[in-house]
Amino acid sequence: MALVEDTGFDAFDAGPLAESWRQQPGTPAYCTDLTRQELPDALATADAARSPKLRDLELAVVQERFGAGVQPDAEYLVRLNRAISM
Repeated sequence: MALVEDTGFDAFDAGPLAESWRQQPGTPAYCTDLTRQELPDALATADAARSPKLRDLELAVVQERFGAGVQPDAEYLVRLNRAISM
């Protein structure tokens, strides 16, 4: 964590590898630009049963809006992920 902090980022211990699914697409912590203070609540509200459905919904929205092979900008993806998963 010190290395992360030394490079100018906010480090956060999100738990063991077995809980890393809480940071995957379709969860409130994934691609939502949260602060260190907001991250614990997002991780706590992650739902393993819902996250695959939300991930697929996000992908469907991007494909509908932009078409296959087109990547929207980061700001759009953050807004979309926040709207769908939070």
